[in-house]
Amino acid sequence: MRKKVLAFAVAAVLSINAAGAASLVVDGAQVQADVPPMIVDGRTLVPVRALFESLGATVDWDDATQTVTAAKEGTVISMQIGSTAASVNGAAQVLDVPAQTIEGRTMVPARFAAESLGARVLWDNKTQSAYIITPEHKSLVVEYLDVGQADSMLLSSNGEYMLIDAGNNEDGDDVVEYLKNAGVRTLKYVVGTHPHEDHIGGMDDVINAFDVQNVLLADATSNTQTYSDVLTALENKSLTAVVPEVGATFPLGDANVTVLAAQPAEDLNNTSIVLRATYQNTSFLFMGDAEAEVEEAILQSGADIQSNVLKVGHHGSDTSTTSSFLSAVSPDAAVICCGAGNSYGHPSQATLDKLAGIPVWRTDLNGTIYAMTDGETCRITANKSVSAAPTKQPDALTESPVPSAPETAAPSAPSVSTPSGPETVPSNPATETHANVYVTKTGKRYHYDSHCNGGTYYPSTLADALARGLTPCNKCVK
Repeated sequence: MRKKVLAFAVAAVLSINAAGAASLVVDGAQVQADVPPMIVDGRTLVPVRALFESLGATVDWDDATQTVTAAKEGTVISMQIGSTAASVNGAAQVLDVPAQTIEGRTMVPARFAAESLGARVLWDNKTQSAYIITPEHKSLVVEYLDVGQADSMLLSSNGEYMLIDAGNNEDGDDVVEYLKNAGVRTLKYVVGTHPHEDHIGGMDDVINAFDVQNVLLADATSNTQTYSDVLTALENKSLTAVVPEVGATFPLGDANVTVLAAQPAEDLNNTSIVLRATYQNTSFLFMGDAEAEVEEAILQSGADIQSNVLKVGHHGSDTSTTSSFLSAVSPDAAVICCGAGNSYGHPSQATLDKLAGIPVWRTDLNGTIYAMTDGETCRITANKSVSAAPTKQPDALTESPVPSAPETAAPSAPSVSTPSGPETVPSNPATETHANVYVTKTGKRYHYDSHCNGGTYYPSTLADALARGLTPCNKCVK
């Protein structure tokens, strides 16, 4: 039986003011314990054995000293009941909230415990849920990076990684940094869906920074400096890009990624490599910038395209996401990658209208979006405390209860709450020496070099760039 998507909004920190019960999800699966996680003094405490065993660690308890010890692959963590003193491999650590006994069970701080073992922790303030992504997760995790008016998605399963697109030229450093923080050392696959700058702009930086094993590019070329930079990076690493065949399947850990489209076309958008990732009974569809004619070709092929989560084509443009294609995909949730206030008007209202009734997540509103699955249920979170409300209340979930009902909104205008996280503060103009800078219409940075990263820029003033919230390029702005 098909499972629905559980969609939540995630705040930036694991800290709240209320006290009460919470829930714990590790690698897309909810952890069951006889005592639920609790919020104590603004920190989430979780049952020690349930947490550590779900993270693959062994747990020992010393009743005489009231000390719990967890060990995993050379990392040893020690905490004592009632004490804020802890240790990791013998190094002293100070806890905000001590380990303590609640309802006869030893409870420990979730963030400290998980991050000490190399896991990433996300906190859903609205539903009081902690999400943990372990480095070795066998399930499939999909991360839709916030790269402005551009695409970049990271797929991971069982220690293997696939990057689909890499944002604009100026996003390269940010994408590289994000991947490193996510624990990536080797990319099994790098996919450039098509040779537009907002999809392959940062790809040369990625290729130069990581051990890349396979590169998949569209059946198209471009005479831009951006495309040339990608080819140069491939040559420097002695890599040969291949055009994947429709129907080919690429294993990624315990998941599989199948090519649904990779055709030549006059319009570069329609050369987009379209991929469908599956993990057990769940699936994710990635449309690149493919438009209506590619969607029709996929429909005519008879391929299985039903997917739990749809990455909407062409940033939500009205040239993509036809009603017939959307009906065949029948997604439980949709993700739109677009930049705030972009000059293209993406996503179009026509596309949003078609998505009425489907929870829609947007990088311009929600920031980086995380989708994780245990093979039966998909859960979606985001790193901004903005709720991606569906245009109407979704059907009741009969197999996986929703912790709290999503908000509702009128079909023509999905509502979102105001972000509560801190905003980025631009640098002080008084410290800058350049009155004139170079920018793109949709990028996030300003430049001193009009040819930085081989991008196409137009002149602007520093004051205007700062007013737009742009930050300095870390290559040419010194």
